[in-house]
Amino acid sequence: MALSTDTVAAAATETPDGTLVGRNSDSKIGFYGATPAVQPAALSLASVTAAQLATALASIGLIKTTA
Repeated sequence: MALSTDTVAAAATETPDGTLVGRNSDSKIGFYGATPAVQPAALSLASVTAAQLATALASIGLIKTTA
């Protein structure tokens, strides 16, 4: 099923498990007023640094970083 370009309709699409958000890697999501962004690249748990993790979380608005 193709997602609607209407963000309200796309966000309201439910499955038996609940509402899906960011279903595809190119679907944009944003939290707490952050500009919506596509899914960050996957990080390898074996080699991820705290800075890489912080950058990925900040890109979608889940955390704020300071300079």
